[in-house]
Amino acid sequence: MKILAIYPESASGISEIYQRIIFEMAKYATIDTITDVAPSPEQTSNDLRNQYHIPISEKDKGWYRRFIRWFAATPVSNAWARKAESIVARDYDVVIAFISSSELTPAIAGKYLAEQLGCKFAVYSVDAIPAPGGWEHGRYYRQKMRVVARTLAGADFVASSNKHMLAYQLTTFKHKAGLRSGVIYTPSPNRRYINPISDEHVLLYTGSLYGLRNPLHLFKAFKRLLKEYPEARLLIVGAKLRLKSRDSIFTSEERKHVELHPHTNDLNPYFARARVLIDIDADREKDPFLSSKVVTYIKTNRMIVSETGLDTPSREMFKGMTTVVQCNHNSESLYNGLKQALELSATEQDYSEREALIEQFSIESVCTEFMGHITELVEH
Repeated sequence: MKILAIYPESASGISEIYQRIIFEMAKYATIDTITDVAPSPEQTSNDLRNQYHIPISEKDKGWYRRFIRWFAATPVSNAWARKAESIVARDYDVVIAFISSSELTPAIAGKYLAEQLGCKFAVYSVDAIPAPGGWEHGRYYRQKMRVVARTLAGADFVASSNKHMLAYQLTTFKHKAGLRSGVIYTPSPNRRYINPISDEHVLLYTGSLYGLRNPLHLFKAFKRLLKEYPEARLLIVGAKLRLKSRDSIFTSEERKHVELHPHTNDLNPYFARARVLIDIDADREKDPFLSSKVVTYIKTNRMIVSETGLDTPSREMFKGMTTVVQCNHNSESLYNGLKQALELSATEQDYSEREALIEQFSIESVCTEFMGHITELVEH
């Protein structure tokens, strides 16, 4: 099978997720890739046939960034697709566009190329596009929706990273006859993080805190927790946090217990310090996003506290687990959850209950599922 994979370069880490999937799939198929930024040596693979690099010189211009924010695409997207047509091979069975909420150009190019080459067109996203329920400004939501509706209407296969997200995505466009769809999970990192249990009462949150991910419930819960664990510390790693939100909750003395650290690719020193890991979903019910950090968290020997809404991917994923405490979006529930997790962290826990999830999110399982869908698409 011959596949043309198109994916965006992104500072958010999404492109690295897509690269891992593509590199693994290249063990089972002949794959060419197209990106807009030349790959570094660590972003290349001998298993790929061709890696095409088509730069977008306009990316640094203000008008380009505004178009991306408004539409997740620009007038350059169509020209970029035509340029790709002039250099790629002509023997593909399927074109796969890997997209995100901030970059739909791969889908625009993928739709065009599949039409010109006479092959199948597949789309995969780890985001819900456009992001529903208040994630996007109303005007941006409507503008992106028009691009999504027009572009995905040409797809033969659409995949999202969980079933809640897929159900939403399938409502955003008119389906082509015979449309296939599926769930392709975001793969977890290969590494496991197994550390001796820390003597400190340290809580750790990693990743971004923006949009509908509301840190105030966490701050209020931790403030109350300090009364029972006066030596406790809250570590926040990689979040661009508005200090006003922190300072409005904590006294100057309490702020000494809240550590803010920059983004890092090596979280192990923080996992080693922590007793409890925290995940915060969007502060709304039925949100379709599953935080990418949880597929890393499950590969640690640490208790997890999941603040989430009703009918969410997190709620379903962690149901019945004793090493994960689920909380609602309020400080009382989160306080009780943090307290319970700290108490449980002092006793022996059976983290092997996560093995089925770890296997489900492994890069091997993810790509086996993906290749199964693509094979069925091409053969039928």
